[in-house]
Amino acid sequence: MKLTMVFVMLMAVLALFAGGVSSAPNPDPKVNFQALKKVGKTVKKVFGAVSAAATAHELYQSAKNRGQQG
Repeated sequence: MKLTMVFVMLMAVLALFAGGVSSAPNPDPKVNFQALKKVGKTVKKVFGAVSAAATAHELYQSAKNRGQQG
């Protein structure tokens, strides 16, 4: 998965949160910390999966290249 695709998905999630804001003035803004915590956990899992996939790909390429050199 390309890093740009992860960035686009993250921006889409943030846009969904921003899209729920009304134009009427609200003197007491309420922040849903539970939702932010869930988004943070999801982003952490996504970056972990991307990192694991990149590591696996790098190991595969290394093993493949080692077999061709000898």
